Amino acid sequence: MRLQILENGHRPLQKIALQFMQAVLRGPVPGPILVLSYRRELFGKYMAPCFHEALRGATEWRVGEVELFAAFVSRLNECRY
Repeated sequence: MRLQILENGHRPLQKIALQFMQAVLRGPVPGPILVLSYRRELFGKYMAPCFHEALRGATEWRVGEVELFAAFVSRLNECRY
């Protein structure tokens, strides 16, 4: 279930950026990007660095391995990654 506000509640400049991403991806913008960009000043601005550190911080895994693991878990959860 996705909140309807995430589909159309972004500011004008954010809407342009999301439309560009949608065109480049040739499909819908992934949910995490929508969540982090909605009211960025309250949530995304602070959480994005935490997520980046969690996914890209000191680890023995390469970036590709982390991405593959995330895609696998998303598939098991029946969530588009």
